Amino acid sequence: MIPTVLSTRLQRVKSVPEQVESANVASPLTLAGISALLASTCCVVPLVFAFVGVSGAWIGQLRRMEPYSYPLTALALVSLVLAGWRIWRPAMPDGAQCEADACVRSNAAARRWFWAMAVLAVLPIAVSQSAHFFY
Repeated sequence: MIPTVLSTRLQRVKSVPEQVESANVASPLTLAGISALLASTCCVVPLVFAFVGVSGAWIGQLRRMEPYSYPLTALALVSLVLAGWRIWRPAMPDGAQCEADACVRSNAAARRWFWAMAVLAVLPIAVSQSAHFFY
């Protein structure tokens, strides 16, 4: 088969959006994971360290992160909402014109990473918010 301009363009359009889509979803998911980890540093991380057997006076210094817990929690939730919107955004109506990266639908791997990050972000937040019931 002789490659035509149209077939070459279609191949290029199919390969480029996958790279753009993974970058669009990966940034908010990474931000959500890091901010959730930092938000739980004051409360959950010392419990995990004690459970694993790591101890020391330095663990008490992690309480300095407590004032930043709520803003970091909000940042994690906003990042998860943004990543979820980028993954499950509504499709364009039929006949609508869009650029190559605007019409991309996310793949299954991005959805699995979203749910993994959502669990890893919400679980420490939920534990730190309900920890006062166990003391």
